[in-house]
Amino acid sequence: MIHEADSGSDGAPAVPVTPPSVHLVDARQSLGPAQLDDLFPEGPAFRRSLQTYTVLLALAALIASFGLYQDSVAAIIGAMVVAPLGGAIMAFAAALVTGRSRWQTITFLQVALGSLMVVGIAFIVSYVLPDPLRLTSSLDARTSPSLLDLGVALASGAAGAYVAGRRTGTDALPGVAIAVSLVPPLATVGICLQLGRFADAGGALLLFLTNFAAIVVIACVVFVIFGAVPSREMLRERHRLRSGFIAAVVALVVIAIPLAWNSMDTAHQVLWSRAGAPVVRDWIGTRDLQVVSWAVAGDVVTIDLVGPDAPPDAAPLAADLAKAVGAPVDLRITYAPVTRIRAAGTP
Repeated sequence: MIHEADSGSDGAPAVPVTPPSVHLVDARQSLGPAQLDDLFPEGPAFRRSLQTYTVLLALAALIASFGLYQDSVAAIIGAMVVAPLGGAIMAFAAALVTGRSRWQTITFLQVALGSLMVVGIAFIVSYVLPDPLRLTSSLDARTSPSLLDLGVALASGAAGAYVAGRRTGTDALPGVAIAVSLVPPLATVGICLQLGRFADAGGALLLFLTNFAAIVVIACVVFVIFGAVPSREMLRERHRLRSGFIAAVVALVVIAIPLAWNSMDTAHQVLWSRAGAPVVRDWIGTRDLQVVSWAVAGDVVTIDLVGPDAPPDAAPLAADLAKAVGAPVDLRITYAPVTRIRAAGTP
């Protein structure tokens, strides 16, 4: 239970005020001022909230799936705003902080079952639509999360918790929903599973779990700063808070390990690409060749070339690349000859 302190006009000590136990509104669905306790509606308000949650999440899943297939940024952003998943995660964090074991179970099930619903809807959409020849940029961007995504999730989760903890109008929540990507990664999981791209599905799932864990941890911290903790007499609730927070932090640390690995791999590719680009240009020289693909994986550098002129010997390029990056290089070049025909006509 949360205790709120209101100071009197004469400067007297704050008097604890206990909020009502029955909440007639759900702060997750409200755009007006709300108390933190309103994240846990009871009775008819909860039933209405659950219905709204299910309908909006299903529609958001459809919007995100179609948007990812179309590579439509506007549709993907719309799905983020429509989806109520972030509010359910915020309620889960508030339940952890306030020691409400019943609501911890309810809100976690909402998040888990809602996530499975989004994956299932995206799977069906992908099954109905023609398989793409390659992943769109919107899909591909959600398959390789990094520490930067973790930073976005932490900052956005703090913003959402601040809004809820200060009981202010939720004008900032649409921005939070856009910043934290929840439904699009889940839709990407469903689409990639249907396409048989299991590694990409795993990457998208990792992005969602990153956002989920980061929001829970940072929201717990913000709620504690605002004093939304069980009183000292409520030992069982305080123990639940401590145990739940420790579990969330451990999960976040575990998730951060593959994110750090992905970040190091990305940085490795960027550094090698920047160092190798001028070397490759000098190697091509005046030949009519075009680099259509450049990839770095460990010490393997793969270059795809097209053009009417044959490429020069690759051995000098491999040596120069090794000098530029300061490490051994396994160079692999693919060349596709192109025939260019010119003809002139006169009347």
